[in-house]
Amino acid sequence: MRTRILTSFIFFLLTTTSFAQILPFGFVKNCMSFSRTTVTDELNKKQIKLIDRNYQKANNPLLQGSTYYSNEADRTPGLGEVAVLSKIDGSKQITEISFINGTKNNSTANFDDVYKQMVNFFKDERTFKSPKYNDVNYFTRDKVYYYVFKVKDVPTILVSNYKLEEDYFGKK
Repeated sequence: MRTRILTSFIFFLLTTTSFAQILPFGFVKNCMSFSRTTVTDELNKKQIKLIDRNYQKANNPLLQGSTYYSNEADRTPGLGEVAVLSKIDGSKQITEISFINGTKNNSTANFDDVYKQMVNFFKDERTFKSPKYNDVNYFTRDKVYYYVFKVKDVPTILVSNYKLEEDYFGKK
């Protein structure tokens, strides 16, 4: 009996810990209404921790100096992670979420789930060509812009409270 209870408890802990690291659609949908403190609190609930308050290695210059969060504390390249860059600069906000696969973490299912929910929720998916990132799918709702694209082979979701077609994507 003790073994059965112990096994059930361990299974419960493993299950809740693994689900706690999944970034939900609710965060993507609502992140533009969050303050810095709320962004940090919401990500901490999902075991996505603050890594750097002034990240200088962003893929896009627009995100230099952002706050960097990750579900992977071990910074060894190739492990995979859900990486979040958040930049709040006065009234302008940008959040970039990268679903990076690796030997330890596979974020494909998380990305697929969030993207399907975006398509179902927004229902107005459009596409444009970007010289930097090829095809970019996007949605707009309540003056918030949601972009979905790949940086190399990494699925990425970018959310902003202003249009980024030119500044971020290089669209003329």
